[in-house]
Amino acid sequence: MSSHLNPSLSGVAKFNQILAMKLDVPCLSVFDIQSIDKGPILFSLKVRDLNDSECLLLSKYLNFLVAKNIEYDLFFHTFDGLDLEYELLKYSRIIYSGNLEIYSALKGINKKIISAWCPALITGDHIVRETSLNLFSFGMAHKLQLKYYKILQNFLENYNIDYVLWVSTAFHEKANFGDFDSVSNQLSKIFGFRIQFLGFLSDDAINYFLDKTQLFVAFFEKGVRANNTSIFAAMNRGCAIITNIDEYSPSWIKHSVNVLDIRLLKPENLKLDFLKKIGLQAKNDVQRYASWDKLIELFSVI
Repeated sequence: MSSHLNPSLSGVAKFNQILAMKLDVPCLSVFDIQSIDKGPILFSLKVRDLNDSECLLLSKYLNFLVAKNIEYDLFFHTFDGLDLEYELLKYSRIIYSGNLEIYSALKGINKKIISAWCPALITGDHIVRETSLNLFSFGMAHKLQLKYYKILQNFLENYNIDYVLWVSTAFHEKANFGDFDSVSNQLSKIFGFRIQFLGFLSDDAINYFLDKTQLFVAFFEKGVRANNTSIFAAMNRGCAIITNIDEYSPSWIKHSVNVLDIRLLKPENLKLDFLKKIGLQAKNDVQRYASWDKLIELFSVI
């Protein structure tokens, strides 16, 4: 049990997830304690990360465990001598220290203390795969249009095309991480083993993956617009793009000329020489119609 449950945000949460899987036990929130009817429980915590109200709530729940005679162990990832830490220690069975410094701080306590560690959270299995067709998608998590991704997946599978989809997501300032969790789970269901999440990439890293990509994927709620900057970023790198076009898309963006429209896609459109051709045309056209220089000219008109 822990307050750290989102492995995309927390190393402790990722540790908890892997540990629970290897122990073949569920990984639950510390605030679900009242649903527990037997032990032992392992608390894997950084108590310092809890706010005051969370500390009070956990303290209350500890009384619940004691009253029910439910045993628990502790895995401390930090130890700061906090009141709640000592309260947790009071009724614990076994304490695992995440490092030697923590072990040293705890060794005077009259409890069974085991000096432990946190193994690597990233293994050699986590490598960026490449295939004959590398797809790449980045943008705001809450804007990813799942219905078009499903259409694309069906097309690729129907024509037995070998591919991998790399996904990097950003966040709108008013969005939250729940958007990423929800979308990533749904994308995983659609693409299975063929999808890889690259996290949040710097501009340099995005350019690196665009250069290794045969097809950039960017779908929009209604259609690509002149202010969908991810499209222009890919075009500037000479990367072929698959998107969705409507009446309000820039008139110079055309299917099978400088982009691919998901609704008009044909198998021959995904041949590598064709993708390279429209990628080069996209690079020329974006510089001609949608460059910074062209925009600045608008502000020079009197």
